[in-house]
Amino acid sequence: MSSTTTPARRRNPALVFVDIAAAVVILVIALVFGLVVLGLVSQFGNFTSDCAAGTAYSGLECNATALGIATYGLLAITIVGFFLALGMTIVRIIQKRLVFVWPLGAFIVMIVAFYLGAYVAGLTVPA
Repeated sequence: MSSTTTPARRRNPALVFVDIAAAVVILVIALVFGLVVLGLVSQFGNFTSDCAAGTAYSGLECNATALGIATYGLLAITIVGFFLALGMTIVRIIQKRLVFVWPLGAFIVMIVAFYLGAYVAGLTVPA
């Protein structure tokens, strides 16, 4: 009994170029977006500066813990998401597989994390 493997299907070079070019463009956009997010997150720390000590606030207003979780969570997701997309792009190019899905997925996760983090940080602003 012989074991034979079927040869790998040859990919269209034009589609490979478009796939890699799309991945690089998405990575560049994600990098710019990540840098903008890192710049904006540094301003989240001032949201609770108007909170008076000893004053009762409702909900998440002036909650420094919720603000810290939103800030550091957004930082972590942005940085890890970008570098995961970059690393998996390199791996997928080496494997000769579809490349653009990892940067696109990471960019979508970064956008969702930004809006969620900004929403939670906005809840901590005193009214």
